[in-house]
Amino acid sequence: SGALSEILKGKRPLSSQLKKKISSRLQFSPLEESEFFEDHLPQHLKMHRLDYFKLTTDQFHLISDWWHYGILNLMNTKGFNSSVNWITERLGLNNKIIQEAWDRLIRLNLIKKEGKKFVRTYNRLETSDELLNLSVQKSHVKDLELIEKSITQISPEFRDHTSMTVVINKKSIAKAKELIRLFQDRFSEETEVKDGDEVYKLSISFYPLTQI
Repeated sequence: SGALSEILKGKRPLSSQLKKKISSRLQFSPLEESEFFEDHLPQHLKMHRLDYFKLTTDQFHLISDWWHYGILNLMNTKGFNSSVNWITERLGLNNKIIQEAWDRLIRLNLIKKEGKKFVRTYNRLETSDELLNLSVQKSHVKDLELIEKSITQISPEFRDHTSMTVVINKKSIAKAKELIRLFQDRFSEETEVKDGDEVYKLSISFYPLTQI
């Protein structure tokens, strides 16, 4: 009861692990869980986005190619080596591309040196949602190419692709986008580690099949 009192007064944060435990005991579905924590609790207990560093349009234009994010996330894997040859081998690209990307990340202060090793300046990055931005469009198209490649070349044991078709009202689109982002945050909290083995990319697509 003491812990519950502190939570309801906003003195103790409601962690994702505790939210999961509460949802399990109440037998919530993922959607019911999201709606409960968003709509029926005091403001300080609601689900909020994680902290992200928002890239400017110019910054994202320079690092819109997927391998920049591949490099940044490789830095959190076991045995990371900042040599160009090691990164090249892990990402399956050539040395020139990796060297240019590495230098660019340093110039943009997305990578910095602490002592004898390089570290990420920010734990999480996000970009504008403005799809009219050509760099964002290019990045999404490249994502589709990566998805196609993974479907045809990678064993199902190491990948997952799923889709669903739903009927909604147009006024619910903003809510749907927010739920997707909240899911991304929870997915990150539940799966990301500082000393992982591999770097994965999660792409979630939500778009109309009807003419709006």
